[in-house]
Amino acid sequence: MSELDSSAKAISNPPDPARIMDGLRDTGYDFNTAVSDIIDNSIAADATEIYVRVEADPNMNVTITIADNGIGMDYDGLKNAMKYGSDKRPDAKSLGKFGLGLKTASTAFCKKLSVVSRPAAGADALKVCWDLDFISKMNDWSLLVPEATDDDLDLLDQAAKGDSGTVVIWENIDRLFRRSYSSPAFARKALDKFISGLRDHVELVYQRFLDRRFSDVQDVRIWLNDEEVKPFDPFCTDEDKTALLQNCILEIEGTPASLDVKAYLLPRKDEFSTKEAAARSRLGNDTQGFYVYRENRLIYFGNWMGMFKNEPHFSLLRVEVSFNHLADDYLNVDIKKSRILFDQSIYDTLQKTFLPAPRRQAEQRYRQGTIAAVNKTGKAPHDAANKTIESKAPHAESFKTTILDESNNQVRVDNKNGSVVTRIKIRGSEDGAMRVIPVESIEYNALWNPVIADGRHAVELNMSHPYYQKVYYPLLGRPTSITGLDALFWSLAEAEFGSFTQDSKEFFEDMRLGTSRNLSKLIADLPDPDVSDEDPEA
Repeated sequence: MSELDSSAKAISNPPDPARIMDGLRDTGYDFNTAVSDIIDNSIAADATEIYVRVEADPNMNVTITIADNGIGMDYDGLKNAMKYGSDKRPDAKSLGKFGLGLKTASTAFCKKLSVVSRPAAGADALKVCWDLDFISKMNDWSLLVPEATDDDLDLLDQAAKGDSGTVVIWENIDRLFRRSYSSPAFARKALDKFISGLRDHVELVYQRFLDRRFSDVQDVRIWLNDEEVKPFDPFCTDEDKTALLQNCILEIEGTPASLDVKAYLLPRKDEFSTKEAAARSRLGNDTQGFYVYRENRLIYFGNWMGMFKNEPHFSLLRVEVSFNHLADDYLNVDIKKSRILFDQSIYDTLQKTFLPAPRRQAEQRYRQGTIAAVNKTGKAPHDAANKTIESKAPHAESFKTTILDESNNQVRVDNKNGSVVTRIKIRGSEDGAMRVIPVESIEYNALWNPVIADGRHAVELNMSHPYYQKVYYPLLGRPTSITGLDALFWSLAEAEFGSFTQDSKEFFEDMRLGTSRNLSKLIADLPDPDVSDEDPEA
């Protein structure tokens, strides 16, 4: 670009106030992130107590207030705070980052934003207000300066108690409910859901500020509608079965910034210390993945940032990523502080080097839970198939075996193609399973494996194989369906040893392993079973 011509004329070309403000209402905030942006400002002002109120009158006109006991503001401070693109904060670590959050977060939901602040004990409380309808009417950046009302002062002093503090007030809320309700009762129910969701969000996002165990983090207490918010630890570190699988520091090349990364393996629901702890853990498909913290404030969570899909068998893995303000520019932190982007080298390191081992361990623990759930049913799901096959086997068997060396699994197979000396697993039957025997694993993760069980032709089924997990488990309690599947795999095992020769036995084994691999791929997108219940048919 060429240098500016020093003789060029410069003219002022201010934007249209109403259109700018209206356009900035659509910056992508949801309700929880918008309220959190106001809480960020309170924490940035060194508040130790924050009171959030979400209230509605009988006609369901909603008012939201956030009051704190942080450093208050005089008129100049209030004018700056209400300016779009307010002055940069002196502390780069501040949770308030861009000078836009107060305005854009608030007007994403309300048309009237007021701020009341007291700069010091004994000083008057001051009030300013952006009223979008008034701005549209005047077509001017007209910041209203009304008197603080008694109600304003009551809200302020719930937190400030006569000292310095600030209260943010949202009125004329027109974008909270995305539909019209036929009665106030239905709107009240919808509002209660917003309040419940906000509580869940705040206790997670500000956990480190609320949790006194984080001694190097600012202590904050937050109330929502007069009920104190308790911290929620997404990594469930109080649970004995939670495991820190690995951690590392990733340097951002060419910068002073770094990421502190820790992979946590959570217990299965049945492994938590109490049912209440399991319920509070929020285990689920949408809560796995990265939990990213900027200056101890959670800004992103709930997926793998495009590295992997969210899948149920990785729902026990949560990965903490913590960084400070030095990494902001390199991670592209957005205006809502709800999105980041890893640079390619960090992305590749996490995906290809850091995560593979923890993901394997998470999947293993999840699969073990499914196996345990199968075993807990007490339904002996393969009993019907074992009885059916046992009664019909004499007419269906296509080869005979002679055990030559039991310790080495060496047998002679006599089938329609001749006699072959080979190895077949020799084992005992168990609990009535003499023809179809579920086992925890099979070599090379095969789905099925022919065996000799107490002299009978039998087949083992791999309970760790995805096909068993996704197809068999949901059918437990349906003996006809289970018998049909069991008969199929017993017949495949019987056909393999009833047909192979010395030259073709490796081909049959390769076919069995290849089929097992293909079935894993083909059913990959089927839903994993919910192993949280005692009874899969309940």
